[in-house]
Amino acid sequence: MAHAAPGQTLAKKRRWPLLVLTVLTILVVLWLAVCHAVLDNPRVDPPKRSDAVFVLGPPDTSRMAYAEDLVFNQHVADTLVISAPDPQPYEPPQLQEYYSTRPFCAPREGVEVICFKPDPSTTQGEAMELQKLFEERGWDTVTAVTFTQHVPRSRLILSRCYPGELRMSAVDFHITGKSLLMQYLHQTGGFIKAWLTPGCDQQLPWNPKSLD
Repeated sequence: MAHAAPGQTLAKKRRWPLLVLTVLTILVVLWLAVCHAVLDNPRVDPPKRSDAVFVLGPPDTSRMAYAEDLVFNQHVADTLVISAPDPQPYEPPQLQEYYSTRPFCAPREGVEVICFKPDPSTTQGEAMELQKLFEERGWDTVTAVTFTQHVPRSRLILSRCYPGELRMSAVDFHITGKSLLMQYLHQTGGFIKAWLTPGCDQQLPWNPKSLD
């Protein structure tokens, strides 16, 4: 039986890292291309008269300004629903105070304002609240407001809980560089979780809805 020469064996061993690196590079490039195509250029819907404008959290000032423009200037809806999760410790102090005092939940003349804390504090928790409101009010059309890269995943998750006409509106934060890469990672992980929990209220075993 013939044996490979020592030089040939060494050459093969040296080729393996290069082959693995090449494959990984191709996979990363493909992933980035898919993320750019899906997340940076999602399908959004033009403003249309709806039963409610539904703001996905956190309700930052840019998102709220856009939602308020839809309600007060474009008269898209007479009901404004706002997801108001707890502030996160990594957020700037001014933003934490803004989320804690919740000025966006103040009553408005001529518009019904509904604020809620999602449970669980995820897009799925927001979708479950939308289902509850639909069952109570029978809304035919809802316009949801989020940011650009979140549109595809939120459309998927909200549509699992809301059977009516769902229209997606987006605020573009113009994120680039490291922030955009982190958003790609976050949304990819979110899609994986959504595929693992295909129902409206199906939860991962280690991250259930609270019993409060």
